[in-house]
Amino acid sequence: MTRNPLYRDAPIYCHPYFDLIPTDQLMDALEYSARETNRVFGFIEPENENYAYTLNKWTTKEVIRHIIDCERVYAYRALRFSRFDVSSLCGFDENEYVNNFNGTNYGLNDLKNEYKCVRESSILLFKNMTDKMLDFKGVANQVEFTPKTLGFMIAGHNLHHINILETIYLGKNEFKQND
Repeated sequence: MTRNPLYRDAPIYCHPYFDLIPTDQLMDALEYSARETNRVFGFIEPENENYAYTLNKWTTKEVIRHIIDCERVYAYRALRFSRFDVSSLCGFDENEYVNNFNGTNYGLNDLKNEYKCVRESSILLFKNMTDKMLDFKGVANQVEFTPKTLGFMIAGHNLHHINILETIYLGKNEFKQND
C-alpha cells in the first residue's frame, strides 16, 4: 500500500482525515466533501437539531458548528501561509468554541446555509492559489502545515464529522453513496 503523499506535510492526527478523501486533487476533494455534507444535511430534521446520542456529546447543531468553525480556522491558516507569512499561528480549543456557541440563536437551516457560504469561500480561496502558494510551509499550533494540506484537512475533517452524523446521530448507513 502506498502511503498518502500528504502525510509528510501534516501531523499523524491528520492522516485518518486524508484517508477519507477519494481524490488527490484539492478542488475535487473540497467539492466532494461539500456534496456529501449537503446530502447528509438533507436527512437532518429540525426536531433532531438538538439531539446528542449520549450525555456530554455535542448536539447535531454543535457538530455542524464545529465543522464550520474548523473550516474557518484552517482556511485562515491557509490564507496566511499562502501569502508566505512566516508568523507562527496559535492553536484553538474546539471544545471551548462549541461551548461558547449560542445555538439558541441559530436554526438548523441557518447553520446549513452558513456551511454552504463558508465552503464556497474556501473553494474560491484555494482555487486561486498557485503551486508555490499551496506548498509554502507555515507553523500553526507548533506544527508545520502547507496550505494544500490544510485544504485537504478541511475536506477530510468535514467528511469525518459527516460520517459520524450519518452513522451515529442519524443511523443512516444505508444512505451512504459510492461515488
